[in-house]
Amino acid sequence: MSEAKIQPKKDILVSGEQAVQIADALTATTMKMLQLLWVEPLDVSTIGKKLGLSQAYISEQVKLLAGLGLLNVSYVPGKRGIRKVCSPAVERVTLLIKP
Repeated sequence: MSEAKIQPKKDILVSGEQAVQIADALTATTMKMLQLLWVEPLDVSTIGKKLGLSQAYISEQVKLLAGLGLLNVSYVPGKRGIRKVCSPAVERVTLLIKP
């Protein structure tokens, strides 16, 4: 892909409810998505094809991860409309257990 890659933050430290939400979101599938996106930014359709999952499911996971600050999402023109292109927003997440 030719889109400019947005530089991710190195680290984020989360605790409390935010830590619980991020822990819940980091499934085997979302981890595979994040690892794919470290190679290059990808659109939702391409992520789905590479992982063998539906575009609807990937869109749902992208919305979740972006809402938690783990993904950057940009919109770029495609062959047939607009493509939602994703890239990692952070390199490392530290979950603080101590209240």
